[in-house]
Amino acid sequence: MANRMKSSINKIDGSVADITDRKQEESELRYSEERHRLVVETATDAVISIDDSGAILFANHAAMRIFGYDPTELIGKPLTILMPEYMRKLHENGFGRYLATGQRHINWQGTELTALRKNGQEFPVEISFGELIRGGHKVFTGFIRDTSERKQAENKLRASERTLRELTETIPQMLWSAAADGAIDYCNQRVLDYTGLSAEQVQGAGWMKTVHQDDVDKMARAWSATVSSGQPFQHEFRCLRAEDRTYRWCISRALPLRDESGRIIKWFGTVVDLHDWKEAQQALQMTQAELARVSRLTTMGELAASIAHEVNQPLTAVTNNGSACLRLLANHNLDPEVLRRALEEIVADGTRASAVIARIRAFIKKAPAERTELDINEVIQEVLTLAGHELHKNQILVECQFTRTLPLVRADRVQLQQVLLNLIINGIEAMIGVAVRPRALSLESRVDESGNVLVAIRDSGTGLGPEADRLFTTFFTTKAHGMGMGLAISRSLIEGQGGRLWATANSPNGAVFWFTLPAAGENPS
Repeated sequence: MANRMKSSINKIDGSVADITDRKQEESELRYSEERHRLVVETATDAVISIDDSGAILFANHAAMRIFGYDPTELIGKPLTILMPEYMRKLHENGFGRYLATGQRHINWQGTELTALRKNGQEFPVEISFGELIRGGHKVFTGFIRDTSERKQAENKLRASERTLRELTETIPQMLWSAAADGAIDYCNQRVLDYTGLSAEQVQGAGWMKTVHQDDVDKMARAWSATVSSGQPFQHEFRCLRAEDRTYRWCISRALPLRDESGRIIKWFGTVVDLHDWKEAQQALQMTQAELARVSRLTTMGELAASIAHEVNQPLTAVTNNGSACLRLLANHNLDPEVLRRALEEIVADGTRASAVIARIRAFIKKAPAERTELDINEVIQEVLTLAGHELHKNQILVECQFTRTLPLVRADRVQLQQVLLNLIINGIEAMIGVAVRPRALSLESRVDESGNVLVAIRDSGTGLGPEADRLFTTFFTTKAHGMGMGLAISRSLIEGQGGRLWATANSPNGAVFWFTLPAAGENPS
């Protein structure tokens, strides 16, 4: 009896344990189902299940947002309700063939198709379907993602790329790009037409085939230095033009494209043929040089009396000393010391006359500009000597206020002399008619606030007048017999050496002409 009771108790305990385990399993199952349902219902993609007949078994809430159907409207409906007409037959045949043979007519993982909304609107989707067997039947569940916005963005991007491509191919400019390491990866049709190379030949460093052999190394070093430093690129070189097989001067420029961290991810550049421009610039420079020389010759003509005076003084001294020597010889007075002094003076005066002629020849000769480092004060003194007779003849009082520790300037001596002489002669002429006040010409040199060498030439003449703004205009003159070239040429010469020339009124009377030149260490090449 006791054994039977014990056995019954064990059975009851076992049943209770089974019930407890089953309830725990059911609880865990419900929790798992709720968790999965929560995931499915909060998914942003449509989740749809169908049976092996193609009828919809389940649709989550996102299906309404994507397709426009309430999930309850879809239950029991064929999946083809979500497809445009032309796809339905394709799906039915393919789905039936798969069920019969197991062969899929499309890939069900990440496939892009066209879907249909409730309102009849077609739109692109991406589908991923899986399957499982439940109760001996296959059930298919898929994620359907609306890719309309992504497609629109892709289409806009493609349209933008197409527009950019059309722009780069039709713009009348040679364009190219390079990878971060400097290897050329693209050039437009203009580059190919100009060089005669194919797009493949230009890739990498292939474009160097068209660079003149004398420029290849410099070009390669310049580009390598730019890629290493990340600085903007600019370099002039000679490029072989396919049209006539001639080398022409070009300039290439490039800028880096950087990401948010500042890392270079691309280079974009241009090439411009500037051969015709360079030839025009050379022709212009030659014309300007010739005009400057004509102006110097004209100035020398105006200073003929001063030149004659400068040369005549030492020649007169030579003549006088020579005559003295002849008299000593005639009188048999051959004192060696007397003869030595006379001959030394003849040599000194001959050298002085030769120096005057040499300066004049250098001033009017036809020669290319040659920049050297000059002491501006020394050049001013040379010009004052050349204009000395004119200053004396017109009773001009000259005052010099020179800064003795000026930095040197890098300029062409003759051109600088021409500018100074022109400004001094203009000052003299402006004071010729002045009779009620002293005729004073003041020359000043100093360093301005920018570190440039500044020269000022002040006169006490008639002033600039009402047309002061036209003073530097070519062919404008206030002189009865002037050409109107002096000041225009002077400004051109100063600007050509990196400086600036301008005029202001002097107080209380007259005008001031100013010009600056960069110090030698800062002068542009």
